[in-house]
Amino acid sequence: MALLDIASERAYLIEQLRQQSDPVRAVSEKKYLKSDLNFHGVTVPKLHTIAKIWYKAHKDAPVEDVAALAQSLWQSDWHEERSLAVFLLEEAANRLTLDQLPLVECMIHEVNTWAHLDEIAVHIVGALLAREPQALRPYLLKWATDANFWVRRTAILAQNAHFRRNEGDFALFEQIVTPMLDESKDWSADERFFIRKAIGWALRELATRKPELVVDFVQRQRERMSGLTLREATRKLPDAWKQRLG
Repeated sequence: MALLDIASERAYLIEQLRQQSDPVRAVSEKKYLKSDLNFHGVTVPKLHTIAKIWYKAHKDAPVEDVAALAQSLWQSDWHEERSLAVFLLEEAANRLTLDQLPLVECMIHEVNTWAHLDEIAVHIVGALLAREPQALRPYLLKWATDANFWVRRTAILAQNAHFRRNEGDFALFEQIVTPMLDESKDWSADERFFIRKAIGWALRELATRKPELVVDFVQRQRERMSGLTLREATRKLPDAWKQRLG
């Protein structure tokens, strides 16, 4: 198993970003994401391609080294370098173990945009949850009450990929999100939006596969739900099930 020279590999990946940078796009992307980070202006598809090509060439590298490279990239103040950190971990998702959970948890606490958080929650935490459900459960419950709304959003979205596969633990999901329906008056506008949207999104993923669970949840919690959550949750419900909600 070939060991990685972390500094060398990081320099190589950063050079790939520089070669594909777009200053005009960088300005608009920074404005769109309302981010304090610097931007190269590299598109998400190109970022995925860079990560995929690199990982394919280094698929025999120890997962610990891949995680160390991701950690090095994550410590950057450039958005796309952080994106590569996330996408490299996604490429290695089926090899990640609980040993990488401290890094993932650190990233969740340091994230400052949905563009990184949602990828981490759905594809990285979700992959770990699929393999280690009992070990991850207490983390999700802890994250669900964190003061940082990005951390709470992680707990909500962690099962999205599971729901798409008609899997997942809906009782756990309900335990996580139900308290969040009682929004604090101290929540910011962003906090309200991203939590409301996440709950609705997760329910929407389940709506076409287990509509009965979504309808039952909505019927019980409708008075506490925001309009945004309700719209997202019911958008993909089959018509016959929508009619039950009136």
